[in-house]
Amino acid sequence: MTYSYRFIFNALQDAILDKRSVMITYKNFQNHTTKRDIFPLRFKMIERTKSFYDRLCIIAYCNLRKEERTFAIYRISYLTSNSSEN
Repeated sequence: MTYSYRFIFNALQDAILDKRSVMITYKNFQNHTTKRDIFPLRFKMIERTKSFYDRLCIIAYCNLRKEERTFAIYRISYLTSNSSEN
């Protein structure tokens, strides 16, 4: 199942406001898919130098890499809430 861009954006916004992590399925620029447990922190518009269009991304702490990472929202295909957190 793949969620719409709007659904993913709204779910990330809710996670930021509620201060909770989410599990995402993410496809990187090499077309490799991974599942990531992330703690979304803020949105950021990333300027692209090789194309006309900028990209809206989410800056989040990634529990897999144990550091803050940037994820392009359009590359997130699936998202579930980690609602069991306090």
